[in-house]
This record gives sequence, structure tokens and C-alpha cells, in this order.
Amino acid sequence: MFIVIIQQVDSLKKFIKVLPENTLDLLNIFRLVSIGDILYSETSREVKKERADGRYDSERVLVTLGIDVEKKSVDPLLKRISFTGRIIYESRGLGLTGKYHTIHVHPGLEVKIESKERFDRLYSFSLSYPKRKKSMKILCITLDNEGIAVSEFSNLGLKTLYSKNIPPRIKMYEESVEDLMYDIFSEVVKTVLDVLKEDKDVEVAILGSGIIVEDFINYLKRRNTKNILGKIKKKGYTSTGREEGLREALRSGELKEYAEEIKPVKDSLEVEDFIQKMSKSPDRVALGLREVLEAMRMKAVEKILVSESFLWESIIDEQLSSLLDEAEHGRIKLRVILDGLEASEKIRGLGGIVATLYYPVRIPNTQDK
Repeated sequence: MFIVIIQQVDSLKKFIKVLPENTLDLLNIFRLVSIGDILYSETSREVKKERADGRYDSERVLVTLGIDVEKKSVDPLLKRISFTGRIIYESRGLGLTGKYHTIHVHPGLEVKIESKERFDRLYSFSLSYPKRKKSMKILCITLDNEGIAVSEFSNLGLKTLYSKNIPPRIKMYEESVEDLMYDIFSEVVKTVLDVLKEDKDVEVAILGSGIIVEDFINYLKRRNTKNILGKIKKKGYTSTGREEGLREALRSGELKEYAEEIKPVKDSLEVEDFIQKMSKSPDRVALGLREVLEAMRMKAVEKILVSESFLWESIIDEQLSSLLDEAEHGRIKLRVILDGLEASEKIRGLGGIVATLYYPVRIPNTQDK
């Protein structure tokens, strides 16, 4: 099965149809649509019909509207992009032509972009944006004697599905602790089974302190949960459980075998590698947009890492746009680090955008200029 952002390309009529899958797709679409392009999307409108007795009935109908884009905007908080312009096309005669309309684009909303003047860029984009396989999904169970968490990994990011702390044993009777653990194990099993109902291709990884990991696996065997046991593809050990155990696993590379399949894992490894290089050779990294741009001017940039939130906040910055143009044309390596990860927080703490360099450079301070 494929998830495809490029739904249709028509070189004769100069348009492409795209279906954004995630928030990074939205940023691509924001950069792709220019003022003067025609943007189409489906929306609903309330239509009133007059009865014979003079009263009115109303119903909502679906209609496709096309606007001549006059303005585009980005909302970093909601992670939403919007385009405003006069309606030049309506699929139903609702009398909307000529009125202003705003199209709010979000993941899952198909849009059609038509550009007579800049179709070459649309076409180039359609060729460089390959079909994507269905995003691999991993359920990671991290547990120790203080708590358990179930997290979902995919190329869309990281999501915590279940998390629970376990009261200290010193405050409880031993039999009460065992009963509580089994109750929590039961809740974890229910969480995993609910996911498997929706997606049978999910794999399961169990990480945590050795004794609790084995206790949980033995619990699964006693419960005869073969459908979960058969999905366990990874068993590893971390010094702690819960969300902190997951962060430890990402930092340490415990999940590195999934790096090429799942973006959050690769993102975390890339950031940890950058941190190590920075600590060993601080003169071979650039921190912040100004330093990265200066290093680019010197042809010294090897690879750029940028946090997703920094992109959302700075996407209209002309200097950043020039950097993204270079990446779009394959002239520099750039990786966007998804929000919701410790890795992204680390990059944010270093200015939102960083780069490793081919050779040591002295980047002048603004005072030096």
C-alpha cells in the first residue's frame, strides 16, 4: 500500500493535486504555492431553499472552490497554512464567484494547485516527491518497577498512548504490588490490542529493566496473548521505564535498527551524532541561522539539522527561504527534526538550526563586521 502526496499531474492544464500527509508536507505546500496561482479545495456551504409556504429549509452541501491566491499565511501554533483570494471557480452555482474566501490547509485535505506561469516548479516538485510507502509503525513498551508507558512511533512522529506510575513498594504490601502490576499489565495489553485492531502490521518493542521486562513477557504467555507475542520484534534493556526510558533508548541507539524506516528514530540518532561532534570539535559546527548562513557562504556546510518548530516560526524569513531553496535543489543536505522529540528540543536550545562543517572555520561575530 502506498500513501501518495502527489495525486495527479496534468502538464496540459498546468496543475498538480496534492494530499498532505503530515505537517512537514504543509510547509512544502506553503513554499510551493505562489501569489497568482489558483488553489482549489472542497468545502461545505449552507444553502437555504424556500418552501411553497414561504418558509426556508437549509442544508450543507459540498462544493469545490478555486481561488486566485492573493495572500498566504502560516500559523505556527496550530501548524496550519492558509491561502486567501477571490473565488474564480465554483463547482455548484451558489453565487460565490468574486467573493473572498480563505482555504485552510491541513493534513488529509486534498488541494489542487494550478500555475500557468510557474508550472515548471510544480512539475519539478512532483518528480522529486516520490511515492511513500505506508509509514511503518512501532509500539514501544517501556517499563520498570516505577511505571510503564506505551508509545507509538511512525514517520508522523511520536505519540504516548498510555502512561502510568507505580507507587513505591515501601508504602504497599507485597501482594498489593503484584495485583497492581497485573492490573497495569492488563491495561497495557488492552492498549496494544486496540492498536492492532486498526493496524495489523504494527511491530512491538519492549524495553526496560530486566526483571520487569521478563515479568511482562511471562504475563503475556500466561494470558496466551499470541497475537501480541508474535508482534514482539525487539526486546532491549534500559535503566529506567516510562517516557524517560524511551528517551534513553533513543539517545543510546537502542532502537537504531529502525532508523531507516522510522523518522523519529533517525532524527534522534542524527542529533546525538551532532552533539558528539560538537563536543569534540566545536569549531566544526555552526549554531543558529546566522552562523549556518555564514558557513554556507564559505562552502563549509556538510549537513544541516533544523527543528520543525523553527521552520514553522521562520518559514517566511527570506534568508531561511534561500537556504531551503538550496536544499530543494539538492545542493545542501538538510534534515528536519520532528517536534515532540527530545532531539528537537536540543536543536531548539542551540538556535533552532545547526550544521556540521567540512572543515574548521571562524565565523565572525556581528561586532567584527
